[in-house]
Amino acid sequence: MKKNRVKEEECRITEAMVKEYQIFLTEEEKSKATIEKYIRNIRKMMAYATGQGIDKDGVIAYKKSLMESGKYKVSSINSMLIDINQFLEYQGWYECRVKTYKVQKTMFYPDNKYLSKEEYKQLLKEAKKKGKVRLYFLLETLASTGMRVSELSFLTVEAVREGSVVIYSKGKVRTILLPSELQKQLLLYAEQKGIEAGIVFRTRSGNAVNRSNVWKNMKDLCKGARVNPEKVFPHNLRHLFAQCFYKERKDLAELASVMGHSSVETTRLYLLTTGKEYKEELEKMDMVLPLDDFLLKEGKQKSLGIKDKKTGNRVPVRFAREKNDSNGIYTKENPTARLLTKPVAGEK
Repeated sequence: MKKNRVKEEECRITEAMVKEYQIFLTEEEKSKATIEKYIRNIRKMMAYATGQGIDKDGVIAYKKSLMESGKYKVSSINSMLIDINQFLEYQGWYECRVKTYKVQKTMFYPDNKYLSKEEYKQLLKEAKKKGKVRLYFLLETLASTGMRVSELSFLTVEAVREGSVVIYSKGKVRTILLPSELQKQLLLYAEQKGIEAGIVFRTRSGNAVNRSNVWKNMKDLCKGARVNPEKVFPHNLRHLFAQCFYKERKDLAELASVMGHSSVETTRLYLLTTGKEYKEELEKMDMVLPLDDFLLKEGKQKSLGIKDKKTGNRVPVRFAREKNDSNGIYTKENPTARLLTKPVAGEK
């Protein structure tokens, strides 16, 4: 990293700087996808600056424009800012760096993004029904090992025979063990496809399948499998693996090692339950007692009420009558009565 500090008026990003930084990232052994992401985010800020010099105020304004555009999630914006800050540090422009947005950690995973084990099996059935042999075994591999799509290039016939896959990714080396049944199935698949050595899941040209193709093929299964397409993408199989592995082992550190995470805090994100499950856990706590006649008299709730803005008095509220409700009073036996925000007509 460069040590010199550059005056603000000289902080101009040039194409030569970007190319030099790209070479630096390559020498740092960053993955191709990571380098492309860094350079893409730097070029976005270049386009925003339109040839003008970069200073702290300018980067702050860019940060604000990303948020106000409504095009990105806060997590995506923070990722862009981190990439930009690293580039600024490399150039020695420390005074131009900006803070990322503080985001409270989510306590649960959105229901419309969570792929259940049952839905995963529905996708497998649909792949089998459509005769998508390669896709079928690929989905099984991702879900039963926690591998990333980008790591499938390490899954060779030789590795399958050994029953373990050695993965070199993000500057780390880890070994993935294959379930014995998966090992048998992959060897049979390779034999039927005439693949005697090298990458198991390959294209016609012999290269490893890429994420975009896998993503598209997975989406094509959704309609027949009756699974929400929003839940179906390769990385969600990695989430599913983490959930199932942890339920069996209950060892966060071990899971982090299997997933290839440097920090268990990253692994924790894979173990978030859905909003529905989170709410069910709150219900099990049994901290809120059912409302009964202790607070009610003839359908009126006298201890509560809505304050009249004009008089300052509290107007009693009443539980509305339901179609199947004979008295309209909320009790433990009649929990479906609705609470009105206004007194029932004729009531005082």
